[in-house]
Amino acid sequence: MPTAKLMARQASLRGLIVGSRRHQLEMIRAIEVNGLKPVIDREFPLEAIADAFRHQEGGRHFGKICLTW
Repeated sequence: MPTAKLMARQASLRGLIVGSRRHQLEMIRAIEVNGLKPVIDREFPLEAIADAFRHQEGGRHFGKICLTW
């Protein structure tokens, strides 16, 4: 990470640690065992990525906004 460039722009960088690799693997296994599926609000073709961002900006979505190939 070029920290000098961040400082020159007076930008800030924040990180988030959510657990260990073992915790991630346990979570994935629990999701698979219980058959959990994400809620999909809407799918957009990759060419319509700008529309997907506008949809997200609208803030009325519930669930994931997906891009498809």
